[in-house]
Amino acid sequence: MWGRSAPLSAILVGAVFAATPPLPDGPGKKTLESACTTCHSLDIVTGKKWGREKWQDVVRSNAAHSKVVLSKEETADVVGYLARHFGPQDRGKELVEEICSFCHGLARLKGQAYTRDQWENVTKGMIFEGAPVTEEEFSLILDYLEKNFGPPLEQGKEDK
Repeated sequence: MWGRSAPLSAILVGAVFAATPPLPDGPGKKTLESACTTCHSLDIVTGKKWGREKWQDVVRSNAAHSKVVLSKEETADVVGYLARHFGPQDRGKELVEEICSFCHGLARLKGQAYTRDQWENVTKGMIFEGAPVTEEEFSLILDYLEKNFGPPLEQGKEDK
């Protein structure tokens, strides 16, 4: 009886492990793998896109309801790991990294403080040179560049 069911169980176990993608390396990974899997599978974690504050609340809440005790450092590592790898994604950033870095390094962005209009002109120049960008992507790229590489906000205008 065991002889016939063993291959089936091996297939089922293999399918379960194949369904969960491997976790990216980084501080907090080992703690996440050992502490969090005592109560649930990692696919619950990998399917979320929460910000740092939400991850912090979830980690603290889960720690309060489990037998796993994490130090402050371990908690900080796990929260940082989750926020970094399973936080909300910025599609504009992804587009800049994918498209712009195809032709030149992203180091060119450092120290820039262009207005949205200036970034629009630069980006249109890149599109003219062949960068494959749709209208929607163009807007997302400009949003990202303006937010992260625009001129500093004037005092008192942050609230607008």
